[in-house]
Amino acid sequence: MQEASRSHEHRRHEYYVSSFSVRAFLERDGTRAGIGSIELWAGEPHFYVGRNPLSTLRSIRKEVKARKLNVVCYTPEQCVYPYNLAASDPDWRARSVAYFRENLYAAAELEAPMMLVTSGIGDFAVPRADSWNFASDSIAQLARIAEAEGLLLALEPLTPFETNLITSLRDVRNLMAEIGSPSLRGMIDTVAMQLAGETPDDYFAAPGGLPHVHLIDGDDQSDAHLALGDGVLNWESWVQSLQKHGYRGSCTLEIMGSNYYANPQEAIEKSLDKLRQFGFSS
Repeated sequence: MQEASRSHEHRRHEYYVSSFSVRAFLERDGTRAGIGSIELWAGEPHFYVGRNPLSTLRSIRKEVKARKLNVVCYTPEQCVYPYNLAASDPDWRARSVAYFRENLYAAAELEAPMMLVTSGIGDFAVPRADSWNFASDSIAQLARIAEAEGLLLALEPLTPFETNLITSLRDVRNLMAEIGSPSLRGMIDTVAMQLAGETPDDYFAAPGGLPHVHLIDGDDQSDAHLALGDGVLNWESWVQSLQKHGYRGSCTLEIMGSNYYANPQEAIEKSLDKLRQFGFSS
């Protein structure tokens, strides 16, 4: 992950590498000049609360700090693992809330300021309104814990290929208004944002502030998360919008796909080279 600055504006660009262990990433890339912040994807082989003990978490924190890095966002896996905050089955939903609760405590242990959360997926056999209520109740429980721990919950809209619930800024705002927690904030995923027909300007016009951004390219047809320049999205205009609004939070290069697994560094460097055109230094 990269920390970049331009004149008096200060933004960070982070990346995470899910195909390598945390230790492998830190040993290989953790001492690269300019790396100051990381977003930790909490899943195998990084860190999974269902398997790893507290000592593993503290070891990660120690190694991160030894390299003078900061964990700016903690992101538990929630699209592949069997946890669903909108599940119609009450036992499954309760287990899912417990999973995210433990991840909130893990985020606090790592001294991360926020944890990323999504709505889950509604059961297509029940009315969408019911699934919405299940998700709202689950996230409200987590928001209360986040408040007590002094953490933010960054609510990420997904694409319609990933969920039938929160896929737009409008959905985010409705849930935030319903829950009414100061710890719950809406974040940007540029692929989901594009598919929803939105721009960063829309997010800056919404109340609550923007805590985090997933900055990626895409194909404008699917949920593909591509390195900058590998797709067709107008990500340059979004960077300019962030600059215009004086955004001072973090931007993660959330690059995913089998094309990048073996050599993620190439995609990261390519994306950073694109960002340097806007005056960012790595």
